[in-house]
Amino acid sequence: MTVVPTSIAVGVLEDDPATREYLTLLIEETDGFHVAFACERIVDARRAIETTLADICLVDIKLPDGNGLDFIRHFADATGGRSLILTVLGDKASVLLAFEFGASGYLLKDTPPDQIIRDIHALHAGGNPISPQIATHLLGMLSRPDAKATEVANILTPRERDVLLMFSRGLSYRETGSALDISQHTIADHVKAIYSKMSVHSRNEAVFEAVQNGWLDL
Repeated sequence: MTVVPTSIAVGVLEDDPATREYLTLLIEETDGFHVAFACERIVDARRAIETTLADICLVDIKLPDGNGLDFIRHFADATGGRSLILTVLGDKASVLLAFEFGASGYLLKDTPPDQIIRDIHALHAGGNPISPQIATHLLGMLSRPDAKATEVANILTPRERDVLLMFSRGLSYRETGSALDISQHTIADHVKAIYSKMSVHSRNEAVFEAVQNGWLDL
């Protein structure tokens, strides 16, 4: 009796139509894979996994209706599946924040197609594939001595923490201002203060440092 291998079900959450089509074709044309769903928005992907089984999901970070990292946790909780970040964002803060949210692997979008397929196989087998540039960030983090977290009360004001919390949810300046009932100009002032106090240079980096130090509960 011949045993037929189970096909690996792969979801795609990517807002760029050309990239989404490229990934869909790559998966469908590879033996042992099939596309479980291919969505542009987080809300559509959430609906898809209610009725469709997926072992793995390829997830972009910046999406029209939020941050792809939020979907990673939902996907794991709802399906037990694993997520592989596929993005153009290669900065240290984005990488570390992705793993903080539960990503199982992290690839840059310039990864060759044959390598993407190998990495999906590796992820399905329990591995944690990462692009070489990403590995450099992680090794640098591991080699850095731990620093004792400073009490947030001595660094950020309650409103600045509110702004960081909104950013951690993927909200824009306008959306953050609306949620907190303050102007975008005031948001910009808070951001400048946050960057200065935390010695960071991006929203992702600020959110990551806040999470690492226990200042934000995601």
